[in-house]
Amino acid sequence: MMTISRSLRNIFLVCALLMAALPAFGQDLGLTADDFRIEQMTETGFNLFIRKKPDISSVLLVESTRDPAMGADNFAYRAAEWNPVNGDEIRLLDGYPLRGVYSLISSTPISHPELGEAFHIYIPWMIHYGWEGGRYGEVFVGDGTYFNIRAFEFPYGDYRGNFRDNPFVLHVAQVIPERPIGNYSAEAERAFEEIAEQSGGDFIHVANPAELIQTIEAILDAERGRSVDLVICLDTTASMRPYTDIVKAELMRVLLRIVPDYTDYRLGLVLFKDHFDVYTTRVFPFTRDLGVFQRNLNAADASGGGDIPEAVYEALHDGATRFPWEAESRILILAGDAPPHPRPRGRITREMALEAIAERDIRVSAILLPY
Repeated sequence: MMTISRSLRNIFLVCALLMAALPAFGQDLGLTADDFRIEQMTETGFNLFIRKKPDISSVLLVESTRDPAMGADNFAYRAAEWNPVNGDEIRLLDGYPLRGVYSLISSTPISHPELGEAFHIYIPWMIHYGWEGGRYGEVFVGDGTYFNIRAFEFPYGDYRGNFRDNPFVLHVAQVIPERPIGNYSAEAERAFEEIAEQSGGDFIHVANPAELIQTIEAILDAERGRSVDLVICLDTTASMRPYTDIVKAELMRVLLRIVPDYTDYRLGLVLFKDHFDVYTTRVFPFTRDLGVFQRNLNAADASGGGDIPEAVYEALHDGATRFPWEAESRILILAGDAPPHPRPRGRITREMALEAIAERDIRVSAILLPY
């Protein structure tokens, strides 16, 4: 097995080829780990670059089969919408152009700084396969997704020439980035703003770790003289390490100053990562014991994360449903740098999370951090 790695912003990607690249019919249609690069976009998906070899005239992404004889049927992947990278690429089927379908295909090499001539395919987070009336569905592209780079002798994915399958699996993990001020995910902005607006709370941009503590302090200061139930939902993926570190180190100082001015208070915590990570969510129940709450905070280990979207709605749903909310002020503070998944990866949906918040009259302050 061969692996390649490449880091981009806050993402580290590894692609492993699952078979050796051997010539087909005297032609070199095989690909090795050195023949492609993949880069994760911060908003919507991946850019895949595939080296243009002399015998390869087009490449098409299809389902990956682990059948050694390559005898099992597999469908080509397609995007739901046109995109400027390969939305206008032609694909032939039975010698005729396949119209109205945005296949993940390229017959148009570009110049790449490492690969030289290369095919460029944009892969959105959500891709589709098959057709109604048969086997069909959608796939969220992330850690562990299987692909096949089908390399063709002829342009446009034309099966009248030779072709070869080159399966690989995508592995994704986050690394800690340098954080340019103001570099926020637009997808996260839209989601966080909606969450805050529907709950009657505030949507707040924060530029650095120190400002996160100041923002939480201002939110809590405004509740003096009232009974308060507070739950903090904190993203604990690897890119959040500077923020989890300062919350563990500095939040207790804020609480020691403020909570004596509440008529009563209870503090809860939801740590979240993503599906298939060390945990999706970890819930720590309400407590009035600041020492217990600090020990709970200390469990916030920033690691993992995989693809950019995280289990935001799952954390909000747990924050709403797994605490006995009773106080005069019911505050949930969401802090993270990534959007929720565009499609549910488990049983919790956006609608379920927002409805649970509304039913309990919880006000969400959604704090967005730069990635």
